[in-house]
Formats: sequence, structure tokens, C-alpha cells
Amino acid sequence: MKSNKELTGYPSIDKPWLKYYPKSVHSLKPQECTVYRGILDNNAGHLDDTAILYFGKDISYRVMFDKVDKCAKALKCIGIREGDCVTLCTAGVPEAIYIVLACSKIGAVANFINPLFSTDQMIARINDTGAKWVFILDEMYSYIGKALAQTSISNVVIIPVYNSMPITIKSIAALKGKSSKILKEKVEYKTLSWNDFEDLADSYSENTEIEYKRNRPVIMVYSSGTTGASKGIVLTNDGINATILDSSSEKFPYERGYRFLQMIPVWFSTGIVLSVLTPLCLGITVIPEPIFNTSSFVKDMLKYKPEMTLVATSIWVSALLDKGFQNIDLTNMKYPMTGGEKIIARTEREINSFLQNHGCKSSLLKGYGMCELGGKVSDSIAFRNGEYSGSVGTPMIGVTVSSFDIDTNKELKYNEHGEIRVYSPGCMKEYYKNETATKEFFYTDDNGVTWGRTGDIGYINVDGIIYILGRATDCAILDNGKKVYLFDIEDVILHDEFISGCKVVATKENGHIVLAAHMTLYNELSENDKNKLAYKLYYYCCKKLSIEQVPTKYKFRKSFPVHPNGKRDNSALAADTEGFIIIDSPTEEN
Repeated sequence: MKSNKELTGYPSIDKPWLKYYPKSVHSLKPQECTVYRGILDNNAGHLDDTAILYFGKDISYRVMFDKVDKCAKALKCIGIREGDCVTLCTAGVPEAIYIVLACSKIGAVANFINPLFSTDQMIARINDTGAKWVFILDEMYSYIGKALAQTSISNVVIIPVYNSMPITIKSIAALKGKSSKILKEKVEYKTLSWNDFEDLADSYSENTEIEYKRNRPVIMVYSSGTTGASKGIVLTNDGINATILDSSSEKFPYERGYRFLQMIPVWFSTGIVLSVLTPLCLGITVIPEPIFNTSSFVKDMLKYKPEMTLVATSIWVSALLDKGFQNIDLTNMKYPMTGGEKIIARTEREINSFLQNHGCKSSLLKGYGMCELGGKVSDSIAFRNGEYSGSVGTPMIGVTVSSFDIDTNKELKYNEHGEIRVYSPGCMKEYYKNETATKEFFYTDDNGVTWGRTGDIGYINVDGIIYILGRATDCAILDNGKKVYLFDIEDVILHDEFISGCKVVATKENGHIVLAAHMTLYNELSENDKNKLAYKLYYYCCKKLSIEQVPTKYKFRKSFPVHPNGKRDNSALAADTEGFIIIDSPTEEN
């Protein structure tokens, strides 16, 4: 390992982050097999261990693999073959896990439709695949039901959310008759119950496991579609195995039987790959939670006392305010994790203080990634004591991260801000049937290395630690032609102790670009105090930013508008014209 003085200055050449990992992990290679085979082989000697804990019911690896085998046979019986898409609209229930592993076993693709998509998005995404069969969780039928008549779907399997629950809970839930009500609806396609589907396996006696082949697709999830048509992200067995490798015991010390609370929806790669398939491969019990909100998180944390969990930062923040969470014992928690949202230093400190005060020996572990890159690029496992606040940690095993000049494609040196690009063996194979978008996502440099373009602006410091500043598209071109990044302005405003959230938008008024800051507060203020705070923020921005970067409009909001997928609706903010405190060239500080 070179000293810092001997470094070339380019992260992709130096790889300084390797010093944080044991040398034993440097040469680790992903398993060359299907995801199904990897999970089976890694648990072959522990078949009676608990694989899934669903509403208090233990499902052993033995039972899980029996269910997978039955599902694989049933899929073959209905005509599913290698490369076919099996569409799912479901939350994290055991049956969804069985389908994914069965698809891996027979060479099919588990195609997760986001239930928060619009009807038109669902129709387009399903028809792209030509799928004939769809598996729907009964609680989600209302989301997708209207779309089905306009798709290629001719067969529907309804999965009762209570199907794998303990018998007492199942009996009570069954009395509501939700699934039977759906089955009695007048529809234009054949509808089966999950049990009827499983029974099809009895008529199939041949071996269902297909021979391993490199880069065979196994799962498809989708981009959000907030900035254009959603794109199918094709993940392979090999890519998922590379992601699983990063959680090896050499890097993440763990014990078989640890419990992982799964809260991220399975229609994201973070939900299905990191929160389900990875722990199952390691012998860690998965606790699927089909309802992903703060109350479910608090309830499950109190009930199961898991050693590991991964949830959005907003869930952690909301949980800290929940009365039921105030006296929680977290001494059992080994890996409290978060990702998917930018976390400011003050919020990180507040969460870490809560964890420490409630017995957790680890600080909040942060991760960074995107579905196209397998769900994970980096984590902060090397800094479990909370060092390097504001960073997203160091690259995962086998991954290289660097920053590039967007216009010239030149790799930048340490601490230089540019687009974060990633070489990762866990990356997607392609965007489904979208060659143009696939070519735009990948960039191959002069050395033949293929990088994934994240669209995020950030930098890598001399120690190999990654910092993400914001999206490359989160910018504005000012009247003088200068490009400014809006997240730079937001970071300055968020420095104030009263501000809990901030989004700066650029609008055109009377032919000129105007910057407006939308903010939320930790505590409610009087209108007079809000006015004083707006001026205070204005003058602070004047000290920290160039004058053209300083917002002249300030609005305090109770909350931010969001899209159905949960992401902030910046278009709605840009269209908002009322309730602003306007600061028009003041001459002295208020």
C-alpha cells in the first residue's frame, strides 16, 4: 500500500479505501452459480435453522426450499421457461421470496411491478414483457386491477397476505374473506388462489433446476419514472452474488441466526437483494414486513429485537419521535443501517446519540447505491464509531468509485467535484429492451473499464472516502449563463439550527431566473420570527455563497409535496407562487 505522498491522485488507480478492509477480502470472488444454488449450498448443513420469521411464525430453510421446489414445478407446469418474465405485484411476504428463488432455479425472471406506478405505467411495463401470468398480493389488487384488462396478462394468482402467518392469526384474517372476494369478481382472465397454484406442482415430476450460465437475468425492478418513462433494470445472478459477497463475515462479522428486519419494499433492489437474498445466503433470519411505515418499524423493533435492519433515514427520524420507541432496548442491535436519502450531519448525530443512549454499540451505518448498480456501491462499516460524518463510506468489495468531468469524461483527482461513476460487478445487465438508455448509462474509458454513470455530483478524498453532494440535474443556469448547483445552496441553509429540511428551486419570473428556498422547521415559529429567520438566512447565504447563488424568496412549509413513489415533487414546488417572504436587495442586516 502506497503512502499518501506516493499516491497518483486518481482514486481508480490508487484504491486507497482497501486499507480499511482485512487483506483476506481483497481476493474474494463471487460465487459462480444461480442465486438459488448459492443460498441452498450455503445453508445445506443448517436446514432446520429459521430462514424466515413471518408474524411470529418460524419458516425453516428446509420448509423454504420445499416451497421453492413446489413453486418451481408449478411455474414449469404453467409453461414458464428460461428467460420468461414472471410478473409480481407484492410486498415482502414469504411467497414473493419463493417465487424469486424459483425463478432463479428455472432460469426465469421475477419482474417486480411497483404498485405505486400509474395505471398507464403498469400497462406499458407489463406489455413490454408479454407476460401471461401475474402474482398479486391481495392487499395490492386495488393498485393493479384496473390495468390488467389492457395488458398481456391472462392468468392471475392471488396471494393472501395472511397465507404464511401462524394459524391463529391466519384464521382471524381469513374471516375477512379478502381473497375470496377478489376471486368472485367478474374478470377477463383466469384467477387462481395461491394454494391452487401450488397444487399444480403435483403434476410435474421432472427436474426443474437449470444449468448455471453467466449473466443470466433473474430479477427486474424499475426506475422511478419521475423524470421520464420508467425503465426495467435487469439484474443477473452474477451481479447479485457480487453484492452478497460484500457482506462476507470478514467485513461484516455476524453469527448465524441473527435477525434482519426487512422494511425496504421488494420492488427495489435494496429491498429484495440487500434485505432478503443477502441475509438468507448468510444464514441470517429474514423478518419480512409487508407494511413499510414508521409504526410498523417501531412495532417490529420492539417485538423482534433484530440484530440488523435497513430503513430510510426518514423512518429513523420519525421513530425517534414515536412514544413507543422512547424506552426501547437496542443492546441487541448490531447493524443499524440507512440509505436512499441524503442525511445531514445534525440528523446523523441525533440518531447516533439515540442509538448510544439505548444500548446500541454501533453508530448508524450509511450506504449509497442505486438499483442499476445492484442496490449498493458503498457503506460506512469501516467507521462504526461515527467518523467521517457526511460521507457515504468506502466502496464495497470489488467496486471502484471515482469522479469524472461530465463534459470531457476526464477522471478527476482527489477532492475534485464531478459526476460519481462506478465500476461494479454487481451492476445491472441492461435496461430492458432499451439499448439507447443502456448505452447512456454505461461509459467505457480508454482503458476498457466500463463505468456506471450515477448522475450524482460528489468527490472522493485522499483516503478513498466518498462524499455525495447532490444530483447533477439539480442545477440552474442563471441569467449570466453560469451554472449553479442548488444542493450547494441547500447545504448552507441547512446549517441553521431551526431548519429541518430545505429545497431550492429555480423559476423564471419576468424573464429572469429567481431562486426560491422552501424550508421546514423543527419547531413552529410566529410569523414575525419566520420573517426574521428569512433575513438571517439571506445574510448567511451572502457570506457563504456568491451573490447570484443567494435565494431572494423564502417559504416555510409544514411539509414537502411528494410523488406517489414517495420522492419529493420539485415540480410542485416550482409551481408554488404564494406565501413567500421576498427579500429585495436589502441594504443592511436585519
